[in-house]
Amino acid sequence: MNDPSYRDFESVLRQTLPFLDADSPLDADASLTELGLDSLTLLGLVAELEDRFAVELPDELLVMETFATPSTLWDRLAGLRKG
Repeated sequence: MNDPSYRDFESVLRQTLPFLDADSPLDADASLTELGLDSLTLLGLVAELEDRFAVELPDELLVMETFATPSTLWDRLAGLRKG
């Protein structure tokens, strides 16, 4: 994706997820848990996304379905930024 905001999003994921290789393309449907998302990295990821995009993830989005893949997370985040 060529959207500058998506590039920021991908940068946050690359900084946060320990198994996401810096040189590999990010598959939109990759499992974030397989890329190293656990309860500790989840807290850091949420904080970084909220800071970077000036949004607050509401409690109802703080569920594993939101964080299943880069695509599902980006969709939720983009929805917050529009509204």
